[in-house]
Amino acid sequence: MLKRDSLTAQMQQLSHTLAKVKRLILEDQEPKALEELLYTLAHYYGTAPQEILTIPMDQFTDRLRQQEYKAEELNMLAAFLDELAGLHDDWDTQKNLWAKVIQIYDLLEKEYHVLSFEHVARRNLLANAVLND
Repeated sequence: MLKRDSLTAQMQQLSHTLAKVKRLILEDQEPKALEELLYTLAHYYGTAPQEILTIPMDQFTDRLRQQEYKAEELNMLAAFLDELAGLHDDWDTQKNLWAKVIQIYDLLEKEYHVLSFEHVARRNLLANAVLND
């Protein structure tokens, strides 16, 4: 029970951070939003965007499995990577990040048996954007 309460508290904090990032983007404060994203990726997920960008897809998935993240953590990671992609102007970087978001959604569905309409809709939108380059 204590573990579940801790996870809930962590997810609330990550949700709060994601909302802050989205608000900063809407307020045209992209540098601050990027700073928040980078901090969260480094301190909660223990990774840097450059590492995420350079890791091959199969190794990315293997790493997620090794970290033994809970479904909620993976869902939030997908949301953070999605926002990070939107902050980049480089199309190749966006495609790379969005492909990893899609990979997380696939992992959630196949291995965690978590299916959400939001994930399906976002996956379809991203897949169309990435594939119709």
